Amino acid sequence: MWNRLLAAILCLAAPAAWADEKPYRVTLVGDGFDGTSWHTGVLVELAPGWKTYWRMPGEAGIPPEFTWTPSLPARVDTAFPTPSRHVDKGGEAIGYEDRVIFPVTVTPAKPGALDLKLDLFFAVCKDVCVPAQAQASIALGSDERDPLGSAKAEAARAAVPKPGDAISGATLGSAEGKPVLILELKERPDDIFVESATSAYFRAPALSADGHAATLVIDGLSDPEKLKGQSLTITYLIGGQGREQTLALP
Repeated sequence: MWNRLLAAILCLAAPAAWADEKPYRVTLVGDGFDGTSWHTGVLVELAPGWKTYWRMPGEAGIPPEFTWTPSLPARVDTAFPTPSRHVDKGGEAIGYEDRVIFPVTVTPAKPGALDLKLDLFFAVCKDVCVPAQAQASIALGSDERDPLGSAKAEAARAAVPKPGDAISGATLGSAEGKPVLILELKERPDDIFVESATSAYFRAPALSADGHAATLVIDGLSDPEKLKGQSLTITYLIGGQGREQTLALP
C-alpha cells in the first residue's frame, strides 16, 4: 500500500506526459517443466528511452509488486536478473531499459497442469515516473508449448546473480562529513548494489586505485548507527556477470 501511495505522489506530473499508447507491454513467456516445477517468465517490454525498476529501485523509484493467482495450490517464486545503474536529472535509478524478463518458478502442491495469472504493479520512467498496472496469464501444462519463450526465460534465469565471495569485509565510516559503507574487495567489480532492512540508500561505489576497496555514501537514514549489526545483501557485477552475497555489519 505504501509503495502505491508513494508512486502516486511521485507521479503527480505524469498525466501531462502520458500518451494514449502505453510505453510498456507485459506478457508471460515460457512453459518449461523439470519434473517438479514449471518455469516461465514475466516479459516487460519498454518503449525507447523508458526504464523500469529492480527490487531496490534507487533513490526514488518503485520496486515491482508481483501478485500471483495459480488455479491450483502452488508456490510461485520470482527472481530478478542483475540490474544496471541509470543516472539522470532525477538521480540514480537501479533497474532495466528496453526489456527485461523476470524468471518465475511455479511448484504445484500436486503434479499437474495449471493456469497462472499475474497482477503486476510497477513503475516506468522516462522524463517522469508513471505508475503502471498490468495483467497477464499463461496455461502451464497445456498441449500448446512455447519453446521460444522457454528459451528466453532460461536465458533470463542465467542472468540472475550467482553466489559470490568477492567481498571480504564491510565496515561503517565517514568521508567528508557523510556516513559511508566501506567494502573490502578480492576482485574489482564493475558496479555494486547494496540492500538492507533499513531505509538507507547506498550510492554508487567509489573504487580505490588498486580496486581492493569501495566506498559507498549512505543517504536516507537519519541515524547510521541503526545499520550496526544489520545484514547486507550485496549484488555486484564482475566481467558482466552478477554475483550476490550476504555480509553482517559489525
